[in-house]
Amino acid sequence: MPGTEQRPKAAAVNHPVEPSDIRLIVSDMDGTLLDDEGNVPDAFWPLLDDLHRAGILFVPASGRQYQTLHGIFGEHEGLIYIAENGTNVVQGGISLDLEPVEPPIIAPILDWVRSTAATGADLGIVVCGARSAYIERSDERFVSQVRRYYKAVEVVTDVRAAALDDVVLKLAIYDPACAEARSGPALRGLDLAAAVVVSGTDWVDVMRRGANKGRALERLQLQLGISRAQTMAFGDYLNDAEMLDAAGHSYAMANGHPGIRARAVHLAPSNSEAGVISSIRAALPHLQTGRVHAR
Repeated sequence: MPGTEQRPKAAAVNHPVEPSDIRLIVSDMDGTLLDDEGNVPDAFWPLLDDLHRAGILFVPASGRQYQTLHGIFGEHEGLIYIAENGTNVVQGGISLDLEPVEPPIIAPILDWVRSTAATGADLGIVVCGARSAYIERSDERFVSQVRRYYKAVEVVTDVRAAALDDVVLKLAIYDPACAEARSGPALRGLDLAAAVVVSGTDWVDVMRRGANKGRALERLQLQLGISRAQTMAFGDYLNDAEMLDAAGHSYAMANGHPGIRARAVHLAPSNSEAGVISSIRAALPHLQTGRVHAR
């Protein structure tokens, strides 16, 4: 779990950032930009157009796969995506930065999930490849959860065999309501050379050691010549911790995990209140307001 050391209590956003300073805005999706139904608020699309006119780059950063993110933002060409919790950075359909998992970690994690599920635990695993995600559980309840985050997904008899011809970026373990209490500690207890992060109430992600959204953001900043001070970031859960650290203007959502709210500089209204949108508008009042973007 990312560190959750205490910082001064996050303050509500009530002062503008120097407009000329911000060149990059990075936002998590679920629990952050998206509303409680998993949709992008209508007010975001004119904001995205306004950011583009102002020369400010907006980057979606998510545990979701690239194909799913592109399905949401695809009509906006030129966007850069930080997908799969920082293990796949994509622009124009081309991966700029891949962080595949170390192959030796796959078997022990699969063994733990399968053996624990055999005791009656409600567990599932998604092997997340660059081309597709792979699952073995085929019941509708699990599949419907997976399809929320993985547009490209295949149901197979053996996920490890199915992924041999793909680049495995991440292993996602579904543990409804028990991710932080059960799967997270158990997977860390395997003592593998891997990063284990609780990415939501129901999910734990296992990635290459050191891989996270923050490292992906730092590499992107270096490539673009954009500093930490010129970066704004929004997040709500533990997998956003390093990303917030990499931004000079960090915002935790009011609905966020306590450790993230303590870590960020600012507190944004909740995702259900479109807090990302209102916080950007408040911090950057110079943005020209465009017309409503029809979708």
